[in-house]
Amino acid sequence: MSNNKLVVAIQMITYNHEEYIAQAIESVMAQETTFDYKLIIAEDFSTDNTRNICKALKQKYPNKIDLILNEKNYYYSSLIYHAD
Repeated sequence: MSNNKLVVAIQMITYNHEEYIAQAIESVMAQETTFDYKLIIAEDFSTDNTRNICKALKQKYPNKIDLILNEKNYYYSSLIYHAD
């Protein structure tokens, strides 16, 4: 990235997407850009392995992913009410 100034923020809400979440996140991370971006993932208290997958990918891309780990399911409102 050219100047460390965040230009784009991508928001992703996930709940029980164990089969697809890694591919979705990796596809965002694979984008080649000339500007800085960040992926904000709101993991909405999944009952499958989605949360663990998100945590692992947050560790892999610590400067590119912000991870919101809800302690209950907020449905579609998780980014609206709980993001920093």
